[in-house]
Amino acid sequence: MVRATFLSLTLLAGLALASPVAVRNNNATAIILAAAPKSASCAGVTDSPEECGTAAQAAQFLPAAFQKYGIYSPGEMAAILSLMAFETGDFRYNRNHFPGRPGQGTRNMQMAKYNLLYALSVPELEPKAKEIAGDVADGNDLPDDKKNQILDLVMPDEYTWGSAAWFVTTQCEQSVRDELAEGTVKGFTMYTTECIGTSSTEDRVEKWSQAKAAFGLP
Repeated sequence: MVRATFLSLTLLAGLALASPVAVRNNNATAIILAAAPKSASCAGVTDSPEECGTAAQAAQFLPAAFQKYGIYSPGEMAAILSLMAFETGDFRYNRNHFPGRPGQGTRNMQMAKYNLLYALSVPELEPKAKEIAGDVADGNDLPDDKKNQILDLVMPDEYTWGSAAWFVTTQCEQSVRDELAEGTVKGFTMYTTECIGTSSTEDRVEKWSQAKAAFGLP
């Protein structure tokens, strides 16, 4: 039931539905909260509180992002949500603070290379991104101040909550997506190692299992 609810939210996000928007958002909020429990509230957050996001806030943007980038399988959604929650401490951060890498951020903590590609893919951000980057094609090659300027472009809610879905659909092989859709350990390992470029550590797997449970997946 939970899985079907979130899937229908994704398919229909942004459309005029018979059911009230508030009801749809509440359903999505419950699922996101189950995957990222600390996102219940930002009350009392003192470390970069302006970056803290809640499950209710995510629910306003994440379903639409899944629809925009064609993410319809609960297995993929769970993996993406788990990565976002893991990388940001359940949405506490929107830019990298540990160790404080210039240009790294968004809700999946993308590196500067991908933030430039992401900004260039968004029509309303493309002109400014080109102006900042000039003739530099790889965001990792930009000076630190310009890396941060590119990051600033994609940090607003309407972009930052969609970066992880964009990344999967543009940077991951279809074989990875197919395995993620199946919800297999193999798929999650491929996602973390072959696509994200990190290791499938125990704490990452634990967060993934938590997100799968939120979607009613085994």
